[in-house]
Amino acid sequence: MKQIIALSLTLIIAISNLSCNPQNEQHPKKYTVVSNKIEVYYFHFSRRCKTCQLLEENTKLALEQLYGNEIKKEKYVFKSINLDKTENKSIAKELGVGGQALLVVSGSKKIDITNQGFMYAQDFEKIKKEIRIAIDKINK
Repeated sequence: MKQIIALSLTLIIAISNLSCNPQNEQHPKKYTVVSNKIEVYYFHFSRRCKTCQLLEENTKLALEQLYGNEIKKEKYVFKSINLDKTENKSIAKELGVGGQALLVVSGSKKIDITNQGFMYAQDFEKIKKEIRIAIDKINK
């Protein structure tokens, strides 16, 4: 009986953690987003854990601190995209996103910083550094 309870609890915990795992699948890199703007996309689902919410908050804050003037001029844009909403399916498909993701996009260039984002979601300075590195690469 104890084994069944332990197995059930383990299964419940494992399933609940699946919703907070970043996207690890490789998708084709074809997409048609054409823009001279730097767009930072945070793709997520409606149900989010604290880490997911913190990643969004820290990404927005880092962008505001690093590129406040560019954001005011709308040269840099942050977009939070809920993958559960039907109207967001097309942009997710264009960018090859099937799950949670943090992307820096400009025209045909795309840098996926999902892994770094979730790794450093609770360390504001590190996520800020990763965003700056990705944007510097895009601007080259």
